[in-house]
Amino acid sequence: MLKRYWVLTAILLISSFIYATGLHFSEASLFQKNELKTGFDFSIPYEEAKKIIQTYYPHLSTDQEVVDFVETRKIQRLETEDGLRFFSDFEQNLFYRDPELQARHPEWTEKTRPLVSAFLEEYNSVTQLTDTFKPRITPYFKPRTIYVDYSISVPKDELPDAGFLKLWVPLPLLSSYQNNISFMDIQPQEAVQGYPIVDGDIAYLYLRFDMETVSDPLDIRVAYTYTRYQQHFDIDENRLATYDTDSPLYQTYTKSAGNITFDGRFRELALRIVGNETNPYRQARLIYDYVVDHIYYSFMAHVYYEAEGIPESVVVLENGYGDCGSQSIFFTALCRSIGIPARTTGGFQLFSDHLGTHFWAEFYLPEYGWIPVDTSAGQIANYTSGITEEERSAFKAYFFGNLDPLRLTVQNDVDISPAVPPEDVQYLEMVLQLPYIDCQYGNETFDVTYSLLSRVVERIRVVR
Repeated sequence: MLKRYWVLTAILLISSFIYATGLHFSEASLFQKNELKTGFDFSIPYEEAKKIIQTYYPHLSTDQEVVDFVETRKIQRLETEDGLRFFSDFEQNLFYRDPELQARHPEWTEKTRPLVSAFLEEYNSVTQLTDTFKPRITPYFKPRTIYVDYSISVPKDELPDAGFLKLWVPLPLLSSYQNNISFMDIQPQEAVQGYPIVDGDIAYLYLRFDMETVSDPLDIRVAYTYTRYQQHFDIDENRLATYDTDSPLYQTYTKSAGNITFDGRFRELALRIVGNETNPYRQARLIYDYVVDHIYYSFMAHVYYEAEGIPESVVVLENGYGDCGSQSIFFTALCRSIGIPARTTGGFQLFSDHLGTHFWAEFYLPEYGWIPVDTSAGQIANYTSGITEEERSAFKAYFFGNLDPLRLTVQNDVDISPAVPPEDVQYLEMVLQLPYIDCQYGNETFDVTYSLLSRVVERIRVVR
């Protein structure tokens, strides 16, 4: 299929490079691992899925009615050698995509009420008083120092006895709103290749192990602190400078590429959304409002789309749903399609005692820089009952041009590779939230990957 052409081409190019440099991942193994990825997201057999569906929709009594329901609701599923398999998180998606089901289960929409109320009290009230508490010359204020302890411990009998193992561990990326990165501990020191990379467009620690000499268990620890700022932009929307359309920044962040692929359909939709508006700030706000109110939140089969070479922007356009990353990619694609520089940035959110994977978006305005936008966060208000319409509007409005400090940014955009990139097929390559892993032997079916990823432990705390 055409949609898979660029994936297979990339695999062939990578394998040619690997062959030329004498490494040990063959063209066949790369292709087979990519094929294996297609089924990772789909674990629920049809009969089990049917029972789940009929639990919430008991009037669907026959197989044909269930099949028609699945087709109409665009429920993610995959035909495999073992029969039809459904997306692992499809039950949660039933709620996100069906307001009537939410109404029948009010406990589902009540659970986020404390979060919305606490967030508005903590952050929106401060934003309303920024003239008092924040200097107008900077959009960054109220810093938080955050401690992260990231570790992996794997028994040696789950790892190969020979060859090499390489890991790329995500780190905080240095920026105007995230700085003062200080490493407390990195172990084992002898495995570290070069220095921690915290500048550029993606941040990581590169480790390489000789499997004949590793300890039992293999213990990895990276502990650090960093400072993160709350963001609030005071935009004079009536006095915006024009874009330098010949600049590298503009050319880079208005192009169609990778997961942020767009065509005439995106431009047509974006122009329909913005209407006669020509101001890029107000255009971006109209696009933000559209995504928040018209794109259902939905957990996504990211690994499948990547293996099949389907851009995430296209998935959202054609299905009308997406999670934090997919929605942000869609927002970015719509902005780029009408000439607004935009990117999909992120890494983690820190609303609990561990790193929660999360992505959001930014669009660029001359003289202001990158303006944060988080559609899926703002969308939480749409799935919350027991709040006033004023609270709902305030919560949604906050995430356009403002951002809380409980975040850890790893990369400036999706589809960015480290300077020394992985050579093997990765579990998920478009973002560095799980460590990238190259293992010379024993990882043909991702066994080593599973062992390592299942033992990642993160402990975080806000120091001050």
